[in-house]
Amino acid sequence: MNLDLQNQIKKLCIEAGFYKAGFFNIEKLEAEGKNYENWLKEKRNADMFWMEKNQEKRVNPGIIMEGAKSVISLAFIYDTPFEHSSEKNIAKISRYAWGEIDYHKFLKKKLKFLCKEIEKLEDGIKTKFYVDDGPVLEKAIAVRAGIGWQGKNSNVIIPEAGSYFFLCEIFINRELQTSVRIDDMCGNCNICVAACPTGAIYEDYKVDANLCISYHTIENRGEIPEYINLDNWIFGCDICQEVCPYNNHSLFTEEKSFYPIQLIFNKTFDELSKINEEEFNELFKSSPVKRTKFSGWKRNLNHN
Repeated sequence: MNLDLQNQIKKLCIEAGFYKAGFFNIEKLEAEGKNYENWLKEKRNADMFWMEKNQEKRVNPGIIMEGAKSVISLAFIYDTPFEHSSEKNIAKISRYAWGEIDYHKFLKKKLKFLCKEIEKLEDGIKTKFYVDDGPVLEKAIAVRAGIGWQGKNSNVIIPEAGSYFFLCEIFINRELQTSVRIDDMCGNCNICVAACPTGAIYEDYKVDANLCISYHTIENRGEIPEYINLDNWIFGCDICQEVCPYNNHSLFTEEKSFYPIQLIFNKTFDELSKINEEEFNELFKSSPVKRTKFSGWKRNLNHN
């Protein structure tokens, strides 16, 4: 394995703005794949049927790209100095989505440039990247690549930085040395499990989408069951991350486009209910919030 190449790649990743880069010399994700298969069999994915596709690729990442030998796992910090209001009549939007930019587009642009730079390092290098949009068990790969450990809320945690970060992957046709794995440091802590108002964390490290506020406010296209308490959330949910002790010292992004849009930040339900469809489309044209559509936006507001 070429450690000099690996060090050069890591340097490029950090220069591109990623907080951390880890490496996974590809092997089959046997245990992780089995857990994922059981999760699907138990219908914990609700109606997100796309998660049932390409299971062989998810378990065997080596077939995702022809000639792939390793995966570069990347973490990009998105947290900001802003906090949700604790007032009862304030609507909440998840931190990753309250800014003016869609992280998919932002990170794909960054990764496209980064991959070109990596391919310049040696003749014949080929790469392929994903941003939360491919048949990739990205959390499992991040753990294998030493980015962090997977917490009881199922999010990957970096000990000194918390869990407010996006994961991306670059597949590469070069043998790279797997990074040192970080031990699980959750210990006996169950704060996140106890804090979930719907009981979605049904077992340590496992989340049932059928009970998850994030699922219901983003992916659910139907009516939200009456027994689901949205707890003031109208897009996504950060509760299980907010209570995590490792996020007490989370780092902040330098990318101001992830800072909250002031027109929607810490506003009351009445204030947000006055936004019409035209205003919604304009306000969220480059935001992940547009995924829920105006009908979902109104539904979420009314369910609280």
